[in-house]
Amino acid sequence: MKAFTFRLESLLHLRSLTRERRLKEYAQSIEVRRSADRRCGELEDQLKEIEAKVAAGREQTISGHDQAIFLASIDHSKAAISKQREIALKATTEEESKRASYIESDIAEKTLLRLKERLQEEHLREQLYQEDRALEDVIGSRHGVILPTEFSYENT
Repeated sequence: MKAFTFRLESLLHLRSLTRERRLKEYAQSIEVRRSADRRCGELEDQLKEIEAKVAAGREQTISGHDQAIFLASIDHSKAAISKQREIALKATTEEESKRASYIESDIAEKTLLRLKERLQEEHLREQLYQEDRALEDVIGSRHGVILPTEFSYENT
């Protein structure tokens, strides 16, 4: 029986490497997005702390100068949160892009794998058929008998 050789094996290997690279990029983009989300949460917690300090200071009658500092700090925190949300949104968009890229390369590799499996099965069927024909020829030549497969070919 002849060994099966897949002529597109190098392409399959290349697609496998591409899929692995894109999976790694996707994982990195997930980490970047999670980090951006964590940073956004941290900034929101800082804003809550500042607002709590302002509320506590109002109960104790803070000066106008201290109030201005607290308000500037609140404005700065809100601006930082807004900027961080934009960064998180960009990270989410990048993650979705990397995910789509990974899925595309995964599909390309799986398609080629299915082709390889189908060709391998076809090769096996063909080899088994040829072996059966060879055995029928050997048996027929020893006994001088026309086998049903030979008969059907001779009549057509």
